[in-house]
Formats: sequence, C-alpha cells, structure tokens
Amino acid sequence: MKNPNKTVMLEKGRERLAKNHNPWVYSKALKHISDGVSDGETVAVRDFAGDFIAWAHYNGKSGIALRLLEWDEAKYPDEEWLEEKISKAVALRKKIISENTNIFRLIFSESDMLPGIVCDVFEKVGVLQISTPAFDRIKVKIAEIIAKTAGLEAVYEKSDGDGRKIEGLPETSGILYGNLASTKIVSRENNLFFEADLSGQKTGFYADQRDNRRFFGEVAKGEILDICAFSGAFSVYALKNGAKHATLLDISKESETLVRRNMELNSIDPSRYTFIKGDVFELLRKFAAEGKKFDSVVLDPPKLVPSNKYLEKGLKAYKDLNFNALKLVKKGGIFATFSCSGAVTLADFRSAVAFAAHDAGRELKILRQLHQAPDHPIRVSAPETEYLKGLLVEAE
Repeated sequence: MKNPNKTVMLEKGRERLAKNHNPWVYSKALKHISDGVSDGETVAVRDFAGDFIAWAHYNGKSGIALRLLEWDEAKYPDEEWLEEKISKAVALRKKIISENTNIFRLIFSESDMLPGIVCDVFEKVGVLQISTPAFDRIKVKIAEIIAKTAGLEAVYEKSDGDGRKIEGLPETSGILYGNLASTKIVSRENNLFFEADLSGQKTGFYADQRDNRRFFGEVAKGEILDICAFSGAFSVYALKNGAKHATLLDISKESETLVRRNMELNSIDPSRYTFIKGDVFELLRKFAAEGKKFDSVVLDPPKLVPSNKYLEKGLKAYKDLNFNALKLVKKGGIFATFSCSGAVTLADFRSAVAFAAHDAGRELKILRQLHQAPDHPIRVSAPETEYLKGLLVEAE
C-alpha cells in the first residue's frame, strides 16, 4: 500500500542529480528519514523545500541509500507499474535482437528503470538476479511477470556476488517459475552455439560482448591468443571465420570445460585450439620470455576496479595486463582489449592502454571503439550504466 508519510528528505543542494533522473542517491545526501522506514520500503523522496522528486526504494545498509524508480508522483511503483516496466523492456528487446540469437539481456537494472533487477534469457529460460531488498521480497511475482510477458518456460534465480552482500542480502539460487531439467542450456548467438551453465559465473554467459565477438572474429587471423577466455566465445568466432589456431588462457576449471563444450558444439576440431589453465599474469610473462608471438590477441579480464576506491590500483593492473599482452602481438597484428569496470571511464581505459603501448614500444591504431551490446542499453541520465568499453586496434 502507498504510504505518503514514508519520506526521505535530501540535503539542500544534493537534489540536482536526482531531479535530472540519475537513479542513485548516496547516504551522505540524506537530510531526514521519516520514522518507521525500513530497508526495502518504497518512499517519497523530497528536496529541502519539501517538493516531490521521485519514488524510491530505501536501504540503510547500502551506500546507495535510495534507488529512484519513478519521477511522476501520480505513478506509484506498485505491481501494475512493475508490469508496465517489464513489458517495455521486453518490447525493446524484440526490436533489437535478431532471429539468429536467443541469448540476450531482457532486463538491465537501472537502464530499464528497474534498479536491482537483471534478467538474461537463454532459449526459453530466464536467469534472474535480484540485488535489492525491495525486489527480493517479491522476486517470485517478478519471475512470474517476466515469464508470462516474455513467453518463457522457466525462470531460474542466480542472485549472488558483491552487490547482494553490499545490500545486506545472502546469496541464493533456484527455480522461481516453471520447471528446469538442467542448469546447462545450449543457446544460439549469431548462429553459433554456446552452452551456459546457470550454476556457474554470473548468469552463465556474457551476452554484452555479442557484437564485439563478431567484430573480432571478422578481422582476427592466423594464431589467436584468447586471454581470460571463460567460455572461449571470442576464439569460437575467430576459428569459425578462418583463424588457424587459438590458445586460450583462464584460471578456472569451469572455463576449460566450457571451452571444450563450445568448440564441440560448433564443430571445431580439437587440434585447432589449446587451453592452458593458470594465472594469466604469469602465463603472459612466460610467453614473452619464450619469444612467443600471435597474429591476433584478445584480452577480456574480469572487473579489476570494483569501485572508485580502487581506481588507481585497478588502472595499474589494466596497464600491466595490456603491456604484457601487447608484447605478444606480432607487428601489424590485431589486438582487442576490454574493461568491464563501471568505475573506469573510456578516457581512463584509453590512457592505460596508451601507457602500456608506450612501455611496450608499440604504436596502436584504433580501428573500432567497442561497447556493450544494445540489449544492455545505456541510460543517458545514468552514466553508470555504461560499464563495458573496449578497443579494437592494429598494433605496429
């Protein structure tokens, strides 16, 4: 039920971003919280003068105390509102996802005005991540609405990671809607086949790299080095486009299993790839000492900067990784490099790569700046939603 007495007032001068529809309000910006407000409740956010700004979910355990939902005071975020937002998200994906792909992000949190909800689709199965107390309370209803709106047969919850810990929530997983015979699902991306293990990392597959894998696959030739390979998808694209051989590096045992399965699904002979399990920093230095060189290299590391607090340390790690990777690229070779850290801007990342290139004695020509796929839309009023950035370059 709507309770207009549950309000949070912002400090004077701290309302500008909220009024401009940025969805995050940090705890330090709060002036007053009305009595009886508990974590996960919907509150009316007001400025210092008492004027309405937005409806929001409150969580006193999080540094992001308010996640703004709706700026129209007449539209209270109830179940009807939720159905409308999910329907809009589904309609957008129907416009932008091609018929040769059935792996995609259906709901992307703040970008779809649903902060705390992420849902990826594999064939007819949705994988749902809930990261806020408010939506965690009604996650079964959310799963039901998503399934019925998007025509899914099952919705599996995979709510884990640092986000839930920060919000004061335990990790949890399991079926929320329908039936699922196995957590391993084979799906299609650009007419290539990949198996996602829903019990593995994140939601099982990184759909945000869909377009970038295609771009890399179109230009990567000869001997490929795939650093932080995870599912091996970059190498699959390259090998299916005529590359000779791929060497894939990753530290996880899960990665080795996924790589072999995805190569098999796409009829790639085992002689055309080699998987090496180990720490990529150590492996890159070892390869350089051995004088190894590759025609095309892709570097897609995990998030190295979890927040602004770790920016300086993380940028150094990006610089070191790119430096060691560039030493292995043949003259005139292709190099694709990425950062999925939201705290790292494109300018930050380009600077780190530029320093790496200088120290490695290489000149780089940017052929294409790379971004997350359009099913991970970037909301202009929420720059935090632009997290994946990359460069496709020729290395002289």
